[in-house]
Amino acid sequence: MLTTAFYFIFLFVTILLFLVSDGTWEYDHFIHQDSLLVAELGSSVIIPCSHSDDYINTVLWYKHSVGKKPLLIAYSEHGSGSVTYQNGFNNTNRYFIRSEPDSFNLTIVHLEEYDFVTYYCAVSFLNMITFGEGTILLHKGETTVLQQPVSDRLHSGDSVTLQCSVISQICAGEYRVYWFRHSSGHSDPGIIYTHDNRSDQCMERSESSSSIQSCVYSLSQTELTPSDAGIYYCAVATCGKIHLGNGTKLIIEVPSWILIPYTKRIHESFIPSASCAN
Repeated sequence: MLTTAFYFIFLFVTILLFLVSDGTWEYDHFIHQDSLLVAELGSSVIIPCSHSDDYINTVLWYKHSVGKKPLLIAYSEHGSGSVTYQNGFNNTNRYFIRSEPDSFNLTIVHLEEYDFVTYYCAVSFLNMITFGEGTILLHKGETTVLQQPVSDRLHSGDSVTLQCSVISQICAGEYRVYWFRHSSGHSDPGIIYTHDNRSDQCMERSESSSSIQSCVYSLSQTELTPSDAGIYYCAVATCGKIHLGNGTKLIIEVPSWILIPYTKRIHESFIPSASCAN
């Protein structure tokens, strides 16, 4: 009798783990984060995270700086009320998290320059983790330029679209967006295209009593060749300052049998565009 009971327990656990690992057992995780918060240097900010109360083992906060791996700030076993800090965040005396049944809010005091990055709230259940959309913490009065990496492997003849997100506070005067490329063997980056700002290109919204402008600029290229490889930068000139993006690296693979060098005027194949983002 005991052997039969043990067999059914083992079978149930095996099926459960199979379904979870195979992704066929679906469950919904609700995670809400503010997409953007504005704060001043030296001030304090609360970054809220609300989440569902079902199918959760652990709740986590991650800090993500552009070009670096996400860094775990802290986690909490759901329902325990206790918070375990990681990576030295417990020694700063500036990061504090309040764990509630349906929220996991992060407070940062005495904001420093390197605190103005993106923060992700996440929940885990069994062997799966679900991330929120992330909260960008913007330095009041400054402009943030974000570039997304190209995830696909590129080959000669392919097409690609580069994106540049510009998040800034409204100030007097217009701004200009530049695209340029830096490649090995060339000492000076070459400007590819310039966007002039127009009032109908960007959307405004209110965040923490501040007017925020958010725009997405795209640059598309067709029929890639090896000469197009390099790091592409988006730069924004506004309010008397120049703000540089983190860069997007293009690596173009070439079949070994291709020996003839490519020559092409770069501006003939690039197609710029701009759109609004809320």
